[in-house]
Amino acid sequence: MQQSPTPASTVTGQLISTFHHGKGFLIFMLLFAIVLLGLAGFVLYLGTILPTGSSGANTSRGSSPQLLIYSVSGLLVVISAVLFGLYAWHKKLRGTHYEVYEHGIVAVTGKQQQYTAFAEIEDLYLFASGQAAFTGLITNLAYRRNDSEPFHRVIESLKGFQDFQQLVRELHVRERLPVVMNKLESGAAVTFKYVPTGQVWRKRIAGDFLNVVTQTIMVTREFLEVDGRKVPVSALSSVDLNAWSEKVTLKDEAGNQILSTLCTGIMSHDLFLMTLDVLLDAERASSGETAPSLA
Repeated sequence: MQQSPTPASTVTGQLISTFHHGKGFLIFMLLFAIVLLGLAGFVLYLGTILPTGSSGANTSRGSSPQLLIYSVSGLLVVISAVLFGLYAWHKKLRGTHYEVYEHGIVAVTGKQQQYTAFAEIEDLYLFASGQAAFTGLITNLAYRRNDSEPFHRVIESLKGFQDFQQLVRELHVRERLPVVMNKLESGAAVTFKYVPTGQVWRKRIAGDFLNVVTQTIMVTREFLEVDGRKVPVSALSSVDLNAWSEKVTLKDEAGNQILSTLCTGIMSHDLFLMTLDVLLDAERASSGETAPSLA
């Protein structure tokens, strides 16, 4: 994404909240690395004060005390170097804080500010990683304007991450839905992307979460097209959101399955479901029905 300064408040709206990453883990990792490095030096120092002739003595395992000291010291240095590397990596991951405004989000990294309007975000991707990967708990949020840009990933170390992702999801629907509905009203189609269930689970295990191959869901006022199958919106009967399996399932009036995939595998899935809800409400209103909405 291109770097841009924060627009005027007339564009962003009012600032709602600011979110920073916690520093405790970074400080602990840095101090631990320094302690291990100091301990490695202390072990080497002990080697210099061994009694004369002890360096030639053998232990019960056939190794000299001097070799053992060098080995222990070297191991401590290696562990310390790994920790310093992890510290640098995590510091980079946590180097950005976020300002959430009424109409968009600003990612602040040092002196650089990158503003992204919610109305322009086509792909809002939620996924699980780390120890919570198999539970399906959302621990990552990634967003981009379109697939010509890389994702901007926000990780769970952000203080108040669950509040952050919920706020962003709500504002995204509020700001993006009118854009989507205007396109549909003009007769244009809107495309949503989704990651098939199998691929979602593989990513949870293997990582590289943002390197995904997506499939498309094409939505118009009259039709929903999934994997080449075109179904009239009027034929949609239900959307099953199963909290246990994490799946969203769309069926037609005959009970045939149109789509079944992990809910978080659908990018901007809140917006997708709300769009279907609005279309079906309009369909029911035109036919005089009063059935409950999908949401």
